[in-house]
Amino acid sequence: MAATTHRVRSAALLAVGSALLAGSVLAGTGTAYAKSGAYVSAGTSVLRIGQSAQVTASGGDDSVRYTYLCLDERTGGSGWHVLGCASQPWHAYTRSVRATSRGAEQFRARLLARRTLTGPLWVDRVSGTVTVLVH
Repeated sequence: MAATTHRVRSAALLAVGSALLAGSVLAGTGTAYAKSGAYVSAGTSVLRIGQSAQVTASGGDDSVRYTYLCLDERTGGSGWHVLGCASQPWHAYTRSVRATSRGAEQFRARLLARRTLTGPLWVDRVSGTVTVLVH
């Protein structure tokens, strides 16, 4: 009787293992998807007035033919303003930013996209913010 119970358990474990293996193989054959994102990074998180930091906007979207990165800045309670944009598609944009007043300076990247070289631009996505404190 113990041998029968052992065979039943072994068969059950084998069936469960086969089902898990089949499920993992099927899960790995899903549809392809486009990779995309917009990111911003700063060379430092704290500055003194007069110091500069390198801030970089990077990213892309492989479901769109042309993408351009822009870097935005917000100081204190003011609105966002554009520091600059990459002049060529698929290039990161880096800028040296000099601290001129105390407080928090925030930066974000905007990914602009277009389907053709002369087609209309639209905002594909916006990154999270990076904050640099100025003392």
